[in-house]
Amino acid sequence: MSNTLIVGSGPVAIQLAQICSQMAHQTIDMVSRVKTSARSQRVYNAYQRDGYFKVTTQNAAHQQLSGEFKLRQFYKDIQEVSGTYNTLIMACTADAYRSILDRLAKATVECLKHIVLVSPTLGSHMVIEQLLSELNLDVEVVSFSTYLGDTRVVDTTQPHQVLTSGVKSKLYVGSTRTDSRFIDRICVLFRHLNIQIAVMDTPLHAEVHNSSLYVHPALFMNDFSLQAVFKGTTVPVYVYKLFPEGPITMKLIREMRQMWVEMMKILNKLRVPSVNLLKFMVKENYPVRPETLSEQEINQFEDLPAIHQEYLLYVRYTAILIDPF
Repeated sequence: MSNTLIVGSGPVAIQLAQICSQMAHQTIDMVSRVKTSARSQRVYNAYQRDGYFKVTTQNAAHQQLSGEFKLRQFYKDIQEVSGTYNTLIMACTADAYRSILDRLAKATVECLKHIVLVSPTLGSHMVIEQLLSELNLDVEVVSFSTYLGDTRVVDTTQPHQVLTSGVKSKLYVGSTRTDSRFIDRICVLFRHLNIQIAVMDTPLHAEVHNSSLYVHPALFMNDFSLQAVFKGTTVPVYVYKLFPEGPITMKLIREMRQMWVEMMKILNKLRVPSVNLLKFMVKENYPVRPETLSEQEINQFEDLPAIHQEYLLYVRYTAILIDPF
């Protein structure tokens, strides 16, 4: 990771760049969409004005993620990138992976040793592998299950300064290479960050541990959420709240469970172990008090009747409306 290019300039990219900057003999460059995105333009202008990026953390336990740093180069557009890089970190949405690599100079792509997918969806690494195969390139592709926490801009007038308010207790990572030294280095880095990391057999095994696969389709693709997104509302509404302040109803929970069941059938065909949805939500995302959901019900969730599963999922969503601790 000695010479790294980060694609993106949002809060996630800034936090990841800060982490990379802590490593010895590390050169960090960043590329954004300044020419086509007003938000990217604001970040670029703020960085050029002050000459640094800054990350702060909400909790003292996460101080190792905070700090200020400078880039060697901040490109305005992917087509401006020149030079050679060992590592390409995709801190952007998964749907942009292919177009980014298509537009990146061939000479730059040919020098890459590792491509890291920060927030992939199911099968994202396959898209990258297909493109690399077309170019006859041997590059290690690494998929994380998801981004490491919750990072955002607090003051819109200072978009180059971000706050990481929460950090996940566990992440999954998988590589296209067996016995990867690059993965070993990632594990050392995450131990320094006090984040538990599980190394999976393949990138696909890591990608299935993305909660967005199971919850976001149901939460966003419904009449309530689509109305709020495209037509607006007269009062504030929130995606994780119960109706009428949010989209969550028993019908939505039923659909969420059905989507999860369908996804488990897909994973079975791919010979990938199933994911206990409730355990994943409670143990690796937002915890709830033991008085709310018992360990036995959490661990046996996959074997319970459908109506019992729906009930437990609904209880879980009511429980996270308050701070359980």
